[in-house]
Amino acid sequence: MIYCGYHTHSTFSDGKSTLEEMIQAAIARGMPVIGISDHSDSPYQDYCLRQADYPAYLAELDRLRQVYGDKITILKGIELDSHSDPAITAQLDYFLGSVHELVFEDRFYGIDHAASLQMDCINNELGGDKLAFAKCYFDELVSHIQRNKPTIVGHFDVITKFSLMDEEDPAYQRVALDALEKVVAVTPVLEVNTGAISRKWRDRPYPADFILRALREMGGKVILGADTHAADTIDCAFPLAVDIINKAGFDSLLTLWPDGFREEKL
Repeated sequence: MIYCGYHTHSTFSDGKSTLEEMIQAAIARGMPVIGISDHSDSPYQDYCLRQADYPAYLAELDRLRQVYGDKITILKGIELDSHSDPAITAQLDYFLGSVHELVFEDRFYGIDHAASLQMDCINNELGGDKLAFAKCYFDELVSHIQRNKPTIVGHFDVITKFSLMDEEDPAYQRVALDALEKVVAVTPVLEVNTGAISRKWRDRPYPADFILRALREMGGKVILGADTHAADTIDCAFPLAVDIINKAGFDSLLTLWPDGFREEKL
């Protein structure tokens, strides 16, 4: 099984390891390809790249390609937030489309950072209604994907990170699956994201099993993403993710190369 990761953060944004350390870790694990995807500039978050940082970020990736190009293929990417300027994506090999915050007039909530921030949003803006929160999140994600058409959809149901959502609730599932159908019509590739495992928030990746099964039925595809912020989690729980992908009915997953996606049999 070829393991490649396409959701990778470094000290250019909120990672703990440098780009070079991340690439060295990928080489040590035998990865043939690594995609780098630091956080895009955001008006609401202070841990992201700033537009002034983009030239240095791209230059460092070019330098590392020169140094390590005979050992690994390095793809230049970014994790584009819904409130970011997408112009940078023209200079990249690929990009993830993800939502990290919800904004209400001048109030914003970093919904993937802490359960307390999710609850603040739910209580302050939505009258305590968790389903309304899920709908707001998925509406924002759908809008982002339709507007920016990313290569890969990042952590589709990240709002489940802190287990505040009842994922067995048919009403929640209808909201999620309605969003999935709209997203897949634009970008049919979703990452299976293991980032919450490395941070001890979950013991399984997302998306949820019911979403993966529906994705397969809709003709969508999956790709691995560790959402890694440190060299020692460069391929966190990838065997578990592959097992879950297989049990959801997929017989292959995608890898991404300079010439596009390739299908790898499970």
